[in-house]
Amino acid sequence: MTYLKLNSSDYRLLGFYFLLASVWDAAQFYILEKPILKYTVDIPLFWIKTILLLIVFRYLIIELLIKNKKYYLFFITALGCVIIIGFGSLLLQFWSSGNPLKISEMTTNLVFKSYYNSAVDVAIPLGLLLGKKYYENSIQINQIAKEQRETELKVLRSQFDPHFLFNSLNTLDALIDISPEKAKVYLSRLAYLYRYLIQTKDQEVASLEEEMKLAENYFFLIKTRFGHSYEFNVPEVNLPKNKYLPTGALQTVIENVVKHNKPTNDLIITTQITISKNDILVKNNTSKSSETDHYSGNGLQNIKKRYLLLSDKEVTIKEDDTHFTILLPLLNLEH
Repeated sequence: MTYLKLNSSDYRLLGFYFLLASVWDAAQFYILEKPILKYTVDIPLFWIKTILLLIVFRYLIIELLIKNKKYYLFFITALGCVIIIGFGSLLLQFWSSGNPLKISEMTTNLVFKSYYNSAVDVAIPLGLLLGKKYYENSIQINQIAKEQRETELKVLRSQFDPHFLFNSLNTLDALIDISPEKAKVYLSRLAYLYRYLIQTKDQEVASLEEEMKLAENYFFLIKTRFGHSYEFNVPEVNLPKNKYLPTGALQTVIENVVKHNKPTNDLIITTQITISKNDILVKNNTSKSSETDHYSGNGLQNIKKRYLLLSDKEVTIKEDDTHFTILLPLLNLEH
């Protein structure tokens, strides 16, 4: 059983507490001019009583609270153990003081004295141990959550790369038959993109500058393939400094535009990208001939999950009869 298992630092903490409490009691006995018997009985008795109660409480917490959830039984049993052990301790303390307890003095008030005799002594070390264990468990839980988050992010990134490669190769295959020279340029741009993806495969976020450069290359690939059927407008602005996006997020949003909107002779799919201090707004007109839902597929769901894992910010998606809008929050890295 690993619940409440004591480690070396726990024993050092208890040792320090017992030593300090013993010095305190010895100083008190000295000031009150207690007989030597008081030292030799009460101090070892305090150690034995407290250690015994700690063992009892550990067993009760594991068996009645953690394993069986029997809260009332735990309370009654713990209270009984404290009173019984406290009563035995009182008998020995009376004896060490030279005033043995008589049966005629065993009144109801003695029950409360027995309780306080043990409760006070065990409360401090038990509180120290439980507080320390709570702190250590909190650190462990946070570490596990961090490792789980990193694992989930890697899984999501692995879902992104094959999807992007598959679509790019299909585009390149179609372009080779149309224009081999353009296919070479296309392949060069594609090589840059995939080299970037390989270099950042373990990175959770990328700078805004890197994401915009990636998007510009992707614009080129799309316009090379489809001509003027797709247009991308990015106003020239000074990019905010020290801002980040989930790696490849902007490219995924642009890919979603192409995937779910088919241009026609009288309709050009135009995407407006607006960069502000705190976010990027991507807005495109929609094709009425599109047979697929913009929300379907793994791309946008992937981005939303990654934002939830990376920060407390959420992706905002809106759609009406004519336009589809995605708002990507910009991330700040904590130093």
